Order: sequence, then structure tokens, then C-alpha cells
Amino acid sequence: MDQNSENSESLQNYFKYMIIVLILVLILDNYTQFYSNVIPSKIVEEFLSGYPVNEANSIFALSLAIISVGSYVVFVVWYSADKVGRKFLLVLSVFGMAFASLGILFSRNIVEYTIFRFLLAIFVGSDIWLIYVTEESPPEKKAFWTNIVLVGGMIGVILMPVFRSIYITETSPVGAWRGMTYFSIILGIPLGIVVALTIKETSKFQEIKESRLSTKERTSILKENLKIIFKSKSERRTAYIAILIISFIRALVGVLISLGELYMSNSPYLNEGDINIVVYVLGLSVLVGFLLTGILADKIGRKPLFYIFFIMLIMGGIIFIYGAVTPGIALILVCIGMSMINVAYWGLYVVISIVTIEIIPTEARGTGNGFRGLMGSFGSTLGLLLTMVFVYFFSLQVAFLIFTMLLFIEIPLIYKYIIETKGTDLSKIGLK
Repeated sequence: MDQNSENSESLQNYFKYMIIVLILVLILDNYTQFYSNVIPSKIVEEFLSGYPVNEANSIFALSLAIISVGSYVVFVVWYSADKVGRKFLLVLSVFGMAFASLGILFSRNIVEYTIFRFLLAIFVGSDIWLIYVTEESPPEKKAFWTNIVLVGGMIGVILMPVFRSIYITETSPVGAWRGMTYFSIILGIPLGIVVALTIKETSKFQEIKESRLSTKERTSILKENLKIIFKSKSERRTAYIAILIISFIRALVGVLISLGELYMSNSPYLNEGDINIVVYVLGLSVLVGFLLTGILADKIGRKPLFYIFFIMLIMGGIIFIYGAVTPGIALILVCIGMSMINVAYWGLYVVISIVTIEIIPTEARGTGNGFRGLMGSFGSTLGLLLTMVFVYFFSLQVAFLIFTMLLFIEIPLIYKYIIETKGTDLSKIGLK
């Protein structure tokens, strides 16, 4: 075997190993991100039990709004990925998820819980693994390998309802929800060490790093990246701006997921066992969303998925909102509505992320993703603040319905401005 063959085999073996490690990272990321969405009623029960229902729910919505501000820092994380590299941020995010979960475990009141959830929001939103996959995969296989990692990472989502049904039952004591943090802590700390010791910097970032010849160039990366993204008058620039708006509106609807469990717990037609069933359906539906995106993105393209998922979001939102208050068939309708919401919401997250990466050059890719995440964070914060007001004066149902109706704005935006990026070679992307 000649030297070139040995090098090629070594690179292939490393790539496979990297994919396995990234799957573990995503298992941690998915579990850590989702477990917080299936325990709101238990947080309210322990920390806000002295308040009337609407007031307690309003305070919790305010807590989530504050927590969402933590995701603004994700922009700094993505920008830093362009400045100091992908690996450092990957290691930081893995350790960060573990230690933030440790803080949540020992929280004694709503303030401490909010602080550590704030920190957690920073690390679960970084998604540096996605840059690794897209920058190291062949151009025609980006969606395929993204799908492989996403499907493997779904173990984290599947474990979430399993642990919830173990720790939270009709007879579980107040505070039993803390058991949901154990997995993140036990997996996160050793995984962070593995990533730090064995995962290399991405090859494409190494190329960019070597091309930066002076200290002046290194200290002006943000300015140059902003020029690359926003100064061009190409269709890619227009598409990117449309992506920012789409991300903002999608995030508004995120309140149906972050407060959905709280809405269900207030329904007279659903008990704790029913909610655990819905959580299982939620986990499976997220898996379906990731699978559909990974399979269809390379078959029918990225743009058709935008239409499919936004229509599903609208229909799922309506079914969920009214299903929870429909006697006799509440569980069935909630399962249908929630499954549609989660398939579409997380499928959209993946296709938005892929398209964003495919319309921005390597040297500005982290910055561009950071802005996209920042717009989503603004939408999330605004949605939760408005929810706080709507809940205080009206109800969660009113808030959910208003945000679901806003999704109709997205359809013409997709038609006019989103471009198809299937088969894009990342090394040949330019916005000029």
C-alpha cells in the first residue's frame, strides 16, 4: 500500500470516528435541550406554588424570556468559531452543557433556576457539530452525513420521555424533576475530555487560518465577515436576509413547545400519564422531523421543505391548541397536533441551518450562523414576553393562537426569496 492510500484510509477512519463522537455530542445536546421543555409544570409546582395559576404561568414565561437572552451569546460563539476555530467552541459547549445541568440540579428557587438555564441556553444553541459535519463531508453528501448524525443524536430525544416517565408520575414528590439532569452531567463531563483530546480542527478552517497572514487581518474578522454577508447584492444575500426573518417568526412559535407541557398540565382532560404519552410522541416526532429533512433535503431540495414544514406548523398548532380542551379525544388530538408541531419545528431548524451554511462562504460561515441564531433568539424572547402579557390578562391558549396565525406571513417570503441550494460545493460559495 503506497503512502497516498495509507493517508486516504487514515482520513476515512478519522472521519468515521469523528462522526461517532459528534453523534454522542448531539445525544447530549438533544437531551439537554429537550428535557427542560417537558418539566415546566414541575418547576412552577416547586418554585411558584404560592401564586394564582395565571400569575405563576406569567412569571414562568418571564423566566423563560430571561433565559432566552442567553441564546444571544450564541452569536458570539459562532463568531468565535470563525476567529479561534471550531474545536475550542465544541469542547466548551460540551463541558458547558454538563456544568449548567449541574447548577440546575442544585437550584433552590426560580432565580437560581433561571440563571443556570440561561447558561444552558448558550451552550445548547451553539451547534458547532453542524459546522464540523458540513465542512468535513463531501459536497454531495452533506445532507446525508448531517442526517446520520441527527438520527444517531435522536437517542437523546428518545431518552427524555423514558427518564420523565421514571422520575415524574402521579405520585412523584415535588422536586423529582431534578433527576432529569443526571444524564447530562454523567455523559457531558467525560465526553468533553474525549473531544478535547481526540477531535481535530476542521480542515476548511485550517485552510482559512493559514490564509490569514497578519495580526490586522485576524483582529478585523468580524468587520470583514459582515461585509462578505451584507455588502453583496446577490440573490444569496437576499436569501440570507429572508432566512433571518423566517428564523425570527419560527422562534415566536417556539412558545408552543417551551410552554406546551404547562398548557397540557392545565387541561382537565389530561392527566400525568397522558402527558408522559405525549412526551413519548414528541420525542418520536422530532426523530421523524430530522429523518424527513435528511432524506428529502437531497431528494426534493431545500425549498419545498420550507413549504411543507410551515403548513404542518400551522395545522399542528391549531389541532394542539383546541385538542387539549376537547373532552373525550383530548389525548388523541394533542398527540397529533404536537407531533406535527415538532416534526415541522425541528425539521425547519435543520433545513434553515443547512441553507444558511450553503449560502455563506467558509470565512464568514460562523458569523452568518450566529446572526441567524441571534434573530431566532430575538423572536424567542419577544414571543415569551408577549406570552407573559397574554397569559396574565387572557390565557396560554390566546397566546398560542396568535403566534400560530403569524406563520402565514412565511409562505410568500419563501416563494419570493428562498433559493434552492441542493448540491452546493462549500468550497465554491461566494456572495459576490
